[in-house]
Amino acid sequence: MFCIDIADSHVLYCTDCAVCTLGFAVRAVIKCIGRGDANAVKNILGRFLLHVYPGETLISEMWLQGSRVLYQTKVKERDRTVLAGYVDLHHIPSAL
Repeated sequence: MFCIDIADSHVLYCTDCAVCTLGFAVRAVIKCIGRGDANAVKNILGRFLLHVYPGETLISEMWLQGSRVLYQTKVKERDRTVLAGYVDLHHIPSAL
């Protein structure tokens, strides 16, 4: 399991926190698993489970299953999962 704190001050100014939450979660997958290569992403699926409020800290946890990365994003302050889904990758970096 990989875990990254993806808190960002931009969340405070977001007008659509659901889209930002998905964006931050996928960015964490790209950074941790895809080694920063956004072109490695083939498909994204996310299911919104709860609201995220401005100023909350997001924590993304992810697991690798073949070329699919399963993830869930939690709100640190409430310890609740707010987003879950997967990201399919074209390739997995060999240094992983």
